[in-house]
Amino acid sequence: MNQITVLIVGAGPVGLTLACELARRKVPFRIVERLAEPPRGSRAKALQPRSLEVFNDLGIAEELMKMGWTDLPFRKFNGSQLIGDSPRSVFAREDTRYPKTLLLPQWKVEDSLRGKLGELGGTIEWSTELTDVSHTDGGVMCRLERAGFVEEVACRYMVACDGGKSSTRKKLGINFVGETRQQEQLWVGDVEVEGLTPDAWYNWLGSKFGIAFALFPFKDTRIWQLQAVMLPDEEGNVPTPTLEGFNELFKERTQMEGVRFTNSTWQSIYRVNIRRAERYRVGNAFIAGDAGHVHSIAGGMGMNTGIQDAYNLGWKLAAVVHGQAGDGLLDTYGEERIPIADWLLAATSERQKAMMAAAATGKAGFETLATQDTTQLNLNYRDSSLSVGGADVELRAGELSAGAGLRAGDRAPDVRLVGGGWLSDRLKGPEWKLLVFGGVSADVDEGVNVVQVGDEAIVKAYGVDRGVVLIRPDGYVALVGDSVRDYFKGL
Repeated sequence: MNQITVLIVGAGPVGLTLACELARRKVPFRIVERLAEPPRGSRAKALQPRSLEVFNDLGIAEELMKMGWTDLPFRKFNGSQLIGDSPRSVFAREDTRYPKTLLLPQWKVEDSLRGKLGELGGTIEWSTELTDVSHTDGGVMCRLERAGFVEEVACRYMVACDGGKSSTRKKLGINFVGETRQQEQLWVGDVEVEGLTPDAWYNWLGSKFGIAFALFPFKDTRIWQLQAVMLPDEEGNVPTPTLEGFNELFKERTQMEGVRFTNSTWQSIYRVNIRRAERYRVGNAFIAGDAGHVHSIAGGMGMNTGIQDAYNLGWKLAAVVHGQAGDGLLDTYGEERIPIADWLLAATSERQKAMMAAAATGKAGFETLATQDTTQLNLNYRDSSLSVGGADVELRAGELSAGAGLRAGDRAPDVRLVGGGWLSDRLKGPEWKLLVFGGVSADVDEGVNVVQVGDEAIVKAYGVDRGVVLIRPDGYVALVGDSVRDYFKGL
């Protein structure tokens, strides 16, 4: 029987992010994937500013920025009649180096994560499926199958990152509560397009379908992502999408001549599900990403929330494995991330409703989706048991960059330094970080990155002129005050 500290099930963006986090923290793990090779369908196509900050910490954000669009306009039509172009929404704020959503296909994100994982010494086990899981006194017993070979693996921890249809979640007996909106379905696919210039996100709007048709061009490829609202029949079904069907539907809904889809590399039916797992932990088994939450694609936050699930869980697993914290730290994963999932389900449903109402007027479409909150920079863990101290002030969206009001549980603001560069450059890495203001003493153990703050830009952004701010490994404020040793004892 083989043994491993952590088994990760699923090698999509969530599992890969977790694998990178564990690898750079020297936690032994295996990552398995039932597919034989990486999927190439575009699927999710947005990286929100908060996820770009996560990837900046991992060292892949800048390469990803070169692969996608941040300023591609929306080009709107009513039938064949051009309405005009609208710019993408930008939410000006000074507390991040990535204020804009990056649009690129999911497979490019996965490619970059696999490259980083390889640099860190990790490998993916393809064509390997988890077929059984059971709990033991010391962890989790998993059965893996590949090419007719069965392997029993004793794991200290197991994390299911195997998507919304997660078979692992079902094996763990975790209920997936919510609804399937059978009347809200889309045709989606990747196509090559003749007759359109790839310089905009094309939207065809109308009162009957809202988004009657949409085409998004991916940078430096011949591929466009296609989306079209489909009305199901009485039994809730829609036809299977095909290249021929895509062409016929486009002509029917747009009445445009001279546009043709010449190839389709991926086709799928998307059904809106609004569901959340009742819990994220059973014994020493955890779920993350779509295995824990599915929702409307409005706002482009699904992949991002999963990436941030993994970023939250990774450092906590490492701290427990290395004896730096007790097992109770792992309970804070669900404590912190389940409220985020609840917010996510509500926010995406609201954005979907707003978009469809706007599209029905024939005047606006996808440009209505973005808000300050969809950047995910305002999400916080203020109510977490890991958050101690800070100003007793309610923050409004974007207020962090103004200074006063920073509280434990808030995302640590990034700052453009007076001498050049960004604070995040000094805070990269898997360690805890301690910002020391006003020259106070900082008596901390090894493994904490201590930064003596002398830059007025940081003082202004954090609203602290004397004392310390302790920042967790995942970039959230743990403590505003001076009792750092007491805080670590509490872990």
